[in-house]
Amino acid sequence: MNEPDHKAPPLICRQNPWSHNANTIWLASTITLNRNIEKFNFPGKLPTDKRKQIISLINRDLLSVEHLKNPKLMRAEDMPPVEKEFLVEHFLTSQSFHQTHIGEAFVLDETGEFLAVLNLRDHVLLQWIDTREELEQAWDNLVKIEMKLNKTVNFAFSSKFGFLASDPAQCGTGLIVHVFLHLPALLYTGRLEEILKKNKDEGIEQTGLQGNPHELIGDIVVFHNNYTLGLTEENILASLRTLATKLVVEEKSMRQHLKLEKESKLAEIKDKVSRAYAILLHSYQIETVEALEAVSLIKLGLDLNWLQGITQTALNELLFTSRRAHLLCHYGQKLTQEELPHRRAEFIHKALKGVELLI
Repeated sequence: MNEPDHKAPPLICRQNPWSHNANTIWLASTITLNRNIEKFNFPGKLPTDKRKQIISLINRDLLSVEHLKNPKLMRAEDMPPVEKEFLVEHFLTSQSFHQTHIGEAFVLDETGEFLAVLNLRDHVLLQWIDTREELEQAWDNLVKIEMKLNKTVNFAFSSKFGFLASDPAQCGTGLIVHVFLHLPALLYTGRLEEILKKNKDEGIEQTGLQGNPHELIGDIVVFHNNYTLGLTEENILASLRTLATKLVVEEKSMRQHLKLEKESKLAEIKDKVSRAYAILLHSYQIETVEALEAVSLIKLGLDLNWLQGITQTALNELLFTSRRAHLLCHYGQKLTQEELPHRRAEFIHKALKGVELLI
């Protein structure tokens, strides 16, 4: 991927878990744990001095966790908007950090895999982003961090409702797991809905990259657990892994079927891939959603041997770094809103240099 033209802000803009991700289907998972400290009101009811007190309590322990690589505290009031937006994009979160202010903070480390959010909805939100299909390992990492914190602070807990959260629906384990799957073959052939009905699980909800179940940007379908109460962490992880594994198998099977399909029946999909190739290579300007849709098709085309000259790793990276805050970081935050579509097109042109369409 291209090197930034300007010196990027420290730590935040250097994060890139996608640079070693060669997955064709299971792109990422996020594991989130919500916790609140006993004897403190939820953040929405806390004055600023109490919020700062919580940051001091949590920060001291987080910065000494041996499983994190050089963790740093970033206070919300000291962060420009683009850095907050970058965190939203990077960690694939449905929450917005734009309105965070005094008494709220973030902790992340140099791996780009860990994020702690302090005093947003709950006192502590711990999140791990995984790009290796290692849900259980990511969960284990969070458990170790939680145990470290629990040595000096007591988390609010009820024998009836489990760990307490500001949102009653997230009491219990407080664990939310999201799995991000790239399923273009199932979507374009109309098979996804049928497969999901066959593997229906009331405890799992389907949505899109931006939290809208009716807008599957980039052919990325996101699955997450509906419930955190009445289930163990192992139940939650196992149910999502089972569904994700089945869908990966089905998507692979459909792609294999497409490789063997008669030429006449592939005209529509080949046309989509060809048009996506042309858009990405020759557009003067391009908006985010259009770019993600086109990169998705190029990813599918590469897997079907319809293109050459690039890797799935490079396309995965492009898929996630073409978004607004990532581009602003790449170009040193010196772009106006009007310049972004053109610079995005330039960025994509460079990334796809040498790609050849074979159909």
